Amino acid sequence: MIEFDSIVVQTQCRVSLQKGEVTSFSIDEDSDRAGWIEIDIVNGELVIYTRPEFYGFLLLHDYYPKINITFNELKGLRLLDRCFVKSIDTLLLHQTGIIVKEGSLNICVDAFSIDCTVLKNARVKISGESIISHILTNQKAIYDGSAFECSEGTVHAHFDSTISIWYTTEVEIGLWGRSKLTYRDTPRMKIVQIDEGCSLKALEIPLT
Repeated sequence: MIEFDSIVVQTQCRVSLQKGEVTSFSIDEDSDRAGWIEIDIVNGELVIYTRPEFYGFLLLHDYYPKINITFNELKGLRLLDRCFVKSIDTLLLHQTGIIVKEGSLNICVDAFSIDCTVLKNARVKISGESIISHILTNQKAIYDGSAFECSEGTVHAHFDSTISIWYTTEVEIGLWGRSKLTYRDTPRMKIVQIDEGCSLKALEIPLT
């Protein structure tokens, strides 16, 4: 198939994501339901959506088609509908931007830089490691980076967000609107803002 380096998911689905030498896309459904899913590749971006006449079935029956994606390079990942995306093994990334508007993302990465925005009750869990990590959350978003070891970056949480982080060197923190943040390790902290009603606490790591 044509090469792509970014992925946009615009439908309910369950996606298994992995890195490989050759890009690929497959739908793990019977032939009829596989035909409900469409893809376009525009300017290196893989766009996944359901044909309009079948989207109502997904909503009515709470149905999530299963999709498998293999990429060679991933610069961007946007989840714009109620989808569930997980990684198969560790994803080797360089600089990747992530936006999760709805649904859930659960990935393990080995990266240089991750920029992640989480919105509208969406959930993100990232594990692994990165040199740089920038996190922005809003509208009751949940971000779990307690097993994601990063050297430095920024964390800005708005409007009832819940965040856990692991930075080892330095992190800039801003908390607004009753957001809650727990942190692991003892990085230098640059506090931009902590609104009344927000909380900043050390993460309790169980002894092993």
